[in-house]
Amino acid sequence: MSQFLIIAEKVYKKFEDSKLFSDNIIEQLNSLVSIIRQELKGTPYKLKYNFINFEECLSKPLSECMVKLDISLMPSYKNKCEYIMWLASFIERITTGGQRKFPPLKKHKPPTVLQDMGSEEVKTHKVDLGKMITNYFDSPEFKKVLGKN
Repeated sequence: MSQFLIIAEKVYKKFEDSKLFSDNIIEQLNSLVSIIRQELKGTPYKLKYNFINFEECLSKPLSECMVKLDISLMPSYKNKCEYIMWLASFIERITTGGQRKFPPLKKHKPPTVLQDMGSEEVKTHKVDLGKMITNYFDSPEFKKVLGKN
């Protein structure tokens, strides 16, 4: 989510500088998608949808909409911090791509599942779960997501 917060802050700043905020929610959302599209250029993220009908999202139940986005809880742009948090989650929902958030914790099936299957693998291969957990939290991918790298 931290990558999306950075993008959301940039989008908010551009919106604020260009004075694009308005009381017309549909107009504002269309402008947001336009600015988000510009910010995503050159990143591994891509928009999932070429077009989002925000009128439909606001007027119809979620189950009847072509694009399943609940934007009913969109905060006012005047509450900057709250709006940026909402915008980050909105960007996360409408984009695809990028690196997975965390590396897989385990590469092996848990011993209890293998024992239930009657596998000999459990008897011949001991798994040090403590070491696996430590390696997970020491992995470069995990540290990169936390911004400690």
